[in-house]
Amino acid sequence: MAGKKIGFSDYAHLEEKIRENAESRDSVETTLATSERIIARVTDGIYREPWAAFRELVANAYDADASFVVIETGQPDFQRMTVRDDGIGMSPKTLAYILKNIGGSSKRTAAGAEFNTVDPNAPDASPGGRPLIGKIGIGMFAVAQLTQHFQIITKAAGERYRLSATVKLRTHDEEVIQKTEADYVAGNVVIVSDEVPDSELDSHGTSVVLYQLRNEVRRTLQSVRLWEAALVGEAQGQSVKKPPQYHIGCFIDEHSSEPSFPWKETDEAKKKFDRFFDASGSATGRSVDSANLDHFDEYLKLIWKLSLSLPLNYIGAHPFDLDGTDELHFLKLPENESQAKKIDLSPTESLREHLKLRTGKEQTGQPFSVRLDGVELRRPIRLSRKLFTNSRVGAPVIIAGRQDNPFNEKDLNRAGGRLSFEGYLYWNSRIVPKETAGVLIRIRGASGTLFERTFLNYLVSEQTRLRQITAEIFVHEGLDSAINIDRESFNYSHPHFLFIQKWLHRALRLLVNRLKSIASADLEREKEKQRDKTLEYALEIWNRRLGKDSDPPFAESPGRALPIGVGDAELEWPSDKILTSKGKHAGPIRISALAAVLEAYRVLSRLDVEDRAQIVKDILGLPETDG
Repeated sequence: MAGKKIGFSDYAHLEEKIRENAESRDSVETTLATSERIIARVTDGIYREPWAAFRELVANAYDADASFVVIETGQPDFQRMTVRDDGIGMSPKTLAYILKNIGGSSKRTAAGAEFNTVDPNAPDASPGGRPLIGKIGIGMFAVAQLTQHFQIITKAAGERYRLSATVKLRTHDEEVIQKTEADYVAGNVVIVSDEVPDSELDSHGTSVVLYQLRNEVRRTLQSVRLWEAALVGEAQGQSVKKPPQYHIGCFIDEHSSEPSFPWKETDEAKKKFDRFFDASGSATGRSVDSANLDHFDEYLKLIWKLSLSLPLNYIGAHPFDLDGTDELHFLKLPENESQAKKIDLSPTESLREHLKLRTGKEQTGQPFSVRLDGVELRRPIRLSRKLFTNSRVGAPVIIAGRQDNPFNEKDLNRAGGRLSFEGYLYWNSRIVPKETAGVLIRIRGASGTLFERTFLNYLVSEQTRLRQITAEIFVHEGLDSAINIDRESFNYSHPHFLFIQKWLHRALRLLVNRLKSIASADLEREKEKQRDKTLEYALEIWNRRLGKDSDPPFAESPGRALPIGVGDAELEWPSDKILTSKGKHAGPIRISALAAVLEAYRVLSRLDVEDRAQIVKDILGLPETDG
């Protein structure tokens, strides 16, 4: 039986009861309901890891125009968690609608204005004008991943009452549902209203309190399995898994240990994240290919993943804020041309200004910060202005571009609507931290995925270079319908995803081609320098032996052709190639320099024409030995 649609009367009646009982301070009891019964599965949790649940709660706060979010995990015990924000909060009407419409979000709909969840003039924006992250209406129940018992405490500005809704979820049982004709009940709710004093009438915000966390979630956040694997291996004399270098402590009785944080307890909130970021890329003993934060425990990994996914400021400058004072190779991704275009930025011109990019502007106008257990989160991405190791490329390279609605108007319905995005690819001789190598797609500033290391299944064999590239794609319009319900993966056949994939692969090709071109030019310059040094050395000997006023050994500076004479000695070279002892082709510069040195000692002019070339060939072919 399909789930019953929730109509106006359902939540309107609940709103009326909430307001009536607010006066008497009596509680209101009701049940949770869903717009579609299949969405009932949401109340069992649909996310793979605990950090994703926090991501959804923070996204809700962002959509509610919060300027700050405070998360308290209760580590190291994780008995009780709280997520608190200063967003617009919920009126009884909005709360009633949410409780009665799981999966029936009012965001990005005309009805959203009625519940104060959208800008009345722009349904895809928050009341304060932020691009909305949420769409489906399941974010509040992301907590089902962590617990079946939680409390929502909320108040909207101007409302006389602060609302408290205590929710106890039920475990989804398909067999029971199939045997009953009744609508599926996802859980029970008890709502209490508390009158606030006049001084708090304009206060607003929402807190979500999580009680009785699932035991497996607690064990995960305490890294119990990780510690067990490490300690068992240690006891058996095997190094299969090493204990994490940074952690909140070990909670296995006979092996308990004190925490080892990457920050100092006395550090202020931003400094803690700075130290956390530095530690993410500086762990000792990690392999070249290791990129799984294996030196962090699960709690610290949660901080990393959460900070990467949210619409926060970067720990460094925004990639589009790089300007002409930064010694990088700047490239523009052309729409149709086969080569990337070099960009020359003035010291006062940013990449954003030059290419007319808008990503990042919204972060400067609307402050938004998230603190987790006293650590202020930021995006853990910092594009270095310098190379980490020597490279022929000489400096980091960044290529950027944008795409505005690539589909024809007549094809929009088939394509899934409009698509607009901007992006960059950044190359360095080493990406630090390794976890940021790959591509990350952000939709309206947020992401449910981590860096994807195959670059959306790029099939060209560039394994070394792919480990040296980090890329972000910022989607302003579209791709929403390609996101799977858990927001952690995409529908790979969706036209929007396929277009972005194609755009990214083309950008990769142009970037790699430019890297090869720069490296090849540098190699030629180095060879030229070596040629110059070789000839300079030979000329130094020539002048020392024959005098600085002597004629030069060659009529013209030797190039790619072998000389036909050195001083007064004519040369007749064999038709076959002259090889070195290592079997490599001896270049004309080296051959010419050796001939000049020999003639400086008047060796060639004493020999027959045939022997003159032969002695050069024989000397170059001498085997190299250590003795």
